[in-house]
Amino acid sequence: MKYLCLIFLVLLFTGTAMAVSDVQKETFSSENKKRVYYLYVPQTLKPSEAAPLIILLHGSGRNGLSLVDKWKDLADQEGMILAGPDAARPEAWTTAGDSPNVLRDLVEAVKAKYPINPRRVYLFGHSAGAVYSLGLGLMESEYFAAVAIHAGGWREKSEFELLKRGRRKIPIALWVGDRDQYFSLSSVRATRDALVAGGFPVELTEMPNHDHWYYDLAPKINAAAWQFLQQHQLETEPRFEAYSSGADTKDLNKVMADINALQAKVNEVTIAVNERDAELNSKDFTFNRSAVNKLAQDEVVLLKEGAEISRAAAAKADQAAAGAKVSDRYKQFLKLIAQQNLKYAEMLAAKREEAELFLGNDSIEEIKAKRGELQKKIRKLQEESDAFQQQAEKLIH
Repeated sequence: MKYLCLIFLVLLFTGTAMAVSDVQKETFSSENKKRVYYLYVPQTLKPSEAAPLIILLHGSGRNGLSLVDKWKDLADQEGMILAGPDAARPEAWTTAGDSPNVLRDLVEAVKAKYPINPRRVYLFGHSAGAVYSLGLGLMESEYFAAVAIHAGGWREKSEFELLKRGRRKIPIALWVGDRDQYFSLSSVRATRDALVAGGFPVELTEMPNHDHWYYDLAPKINAAAWQFLQQHQLETEPRFEAYSSGADTKDLNKVMADINALQAKVNEVTIAVNERDAELNSKDFTFNRSAVNKLAQDEVVLLKEGAEISRAAAAKADQAAAGAKVSDRYKQFLKLIAQQNLKYAEMLAAKREEAELFLGNDSIEEIKAKRGELQKKIRKLQEESDAFQQQAEKLIH
């Protein structure tokens, strides 16, 4: 009797372990909301080995289970973990409801439970999920290793603007039927051509006599998608760029408006200084020393004011970079703006030293010699300030 009980317990335990391989409905928290996703972890996975993870984005009107269920047989064969989140609104994926932050939080939620290879996190999407996977892959090209999509592409001019977001040339594969009633061959080909022109490695598979319907051909499509995805992984540790909401962008715009207003005042000061500098250079120092002194005094006052304003602009940019809820890219932009303003303040301080030469008792020869050295310093500081400005502009364009 004891042996029978033991056998029963072993069978019960084995049955429970097998159940782990079923699709599990799970939740995670992101942006102060509870989100639902469907998770599939093959029983054959070894706890000691980090597995690849595929994030599956469903089509309109469906949920994460609709894709996970079609991928789980392949996951058993190939040893990958699947996670299919539900969109905030079933009919569409949007950055407002499903920002990149949400997908990052999903990946982190799965990583907290299972050993995931962080360099092998992939995206696959169908239809509306395909369009969003494509955009998400570009926005977070240093976080996801590669993207594969079925029945999706870009149709609006604004969607093609996402090309500018791809900091890494993320590999992308597209599948589309030649009878797709929602995404024409011409639109998907245009998507491919734009990506290729942008330097992205792209593969397009056109499926003859195939329409928008994914589910009957899912095994064939998924196998081809996995064949593509598994070839790619990140060369370095993943880098996620936090997504900025509309409210955050509004805050950033206000900060930049304040900084621009300060810089406009500095420009006014610089113009006034240049006017006086031109007049000063036209004077004969030997015979018009009093007039030269007056111009130099005016310059010193203006340059002191300009340097203080430029330092105030730098402080505002630094403060915003430390406290603003914006992406890492915009924080770096603000830091560069701060450095540019500080360097410009140094340049104005050097120009003040140059003006002060005319207020002392040095001879004209001594003034010329010292002025020559200061002008070299001024040009160098101006170049360094311009370089920071160019780096900042390049970062956001």
